[in-house]
Order: sequence, then C-alpha cells, then structure tokens
Amino acid sequence: MENHIPEMFNVDEIVNLINANRDPYRKEIGDRVTILDYSSCTHMDGKELDSEADEEMQFNSMTYFIVIETGQNYVHDAYYAKYKQNLIIVNPLTNVRFRINSGHVKLK
Repeated sequence: MENHIPEMFNVDEIVNLINANRDPYRKEIGDRVTILDYSSCTHMDGKELDSEADEEMQFNSMTYFIVIETGQNYVHDAYYAKYKQNLIIVNPLTNVRFRINSGHVKLK
C-alpha cells in the first residue's frame, strides 16, 4: 500500500495546502495568538498533546495564548514531519506553557 501513496495523492497539492494555512507574520513577545495547526505543538518537556487530557487545547474561538519566548530552537519529530518549535506560548487562564512552530499560530 505504501508504494502506491504517491500515485493516490498529489504531494505538491498537499504541500501547497499546508503552506496556505500557515501564518507568515513575525510573532513577538506579548502577542496574542490562536492556534491554526496543532501538529507542531507539544508540552514544554516535548510530550505530545493528549486530546482528552489537554482540554484547553481544543478548538475554541475564545481560547488564545500569549507569546512569552521567541527564537527557540527545539525540533519536534511528529513522525511524518519534523517541526522547528521556535515559540513558547502560554494559556493566560491556566498558565500552562507550550512549544510550537510560529507558522502554526495566527495573530489575534
């Protein structure tokens, strides 16, 4: 089955779609952001998110995060892709911090 994947999907189309859903704008400390793509987001120790345990990370139009560190250089291996986690964000209600790729968050 794996040998037929390139035939079943247009890889360029998928890459273009993924890139179209990234926010190219620079994020600064203190910016309020919302998450566009959770695939690069982890806990501070690198542990992947758990959709049941991490309720605050569910898609919710009211939830936002604050950028507290930029210029980080962590690499998250998400099995199918490696992401540079260059931001640390915090939920202002719970004070829980997360690492994420800056293209995966959008300025609020």
